[in-house]
Amino acid sequence: MKEKSYHHGDLRRALIETGIEFIKQEGEEALSLRRIAEMCGVSNAAPYAHFKTKDEFIVAMQHYVMDLFSAALEKTSIEYKDSPSLLLMLGKTYVIFFYQNPFYYDFLFSRKNISIKLSLENAVTDENTPLAILQKTAASIFRKVKLPEKVIQNKIIAMWALVHGLAAIVTMPNIEYDDNWETRIEEIIKSITIPYQT
Repeated sequence: MKEKSYHHGDLRRALIETGIEFIKQEGEEALSLRRIAEMCGVSNAAPYAHFKTKDEFIVAMQHYVMDLFSAALEKTSIEYKDSPSLLLMLGKTYVIFFYQNPFYYDFLFSRKNISIKLSLENAVTDENTPLAILQKTAASIFRKVKLPEKVIQNKIIAMWALVHGLAAIVTMPNIEYDDNWETRIEEIIKSITIPYQT
């Protein structure tokens, strides 16, 4: 792997991005802050100004990927804000994010520190996690058609299970499929969901 250059004041991001690339190629066991510092062309002590331990560094990488994921969903939320296909497109964005970045799926969801809040209370918080974005959007749409809260929660869990399961499938290295996932995901989601128009 080549050494990376970075702009002054942006070392933290450079370390995180380099760390992610390192794990993708070399594996987490081989990761060390000393090695990442060397690849970024900084002193061995430099990373410790941002991360106290390797574990803290890995958590920072996890948050970085989660922020990228949330930003992709937020972009779709804005683009399809007044469209009846908003939920469909959010689901597609969820799956395609991992299809285009398969390493991120296991990196995020194979960890014990991941927190998944399925309560509807998450739909009214200021949290900006990917699941919270889906919950807020879906709850708002379903409440407009006056569905009971328990039904709304069931539907949100089912929707999340669908897109999360599809994401797991499209990131499997040995899956054989006779078409391009990127062109079929929308059709697959649509085939087993009922659109709700506002």
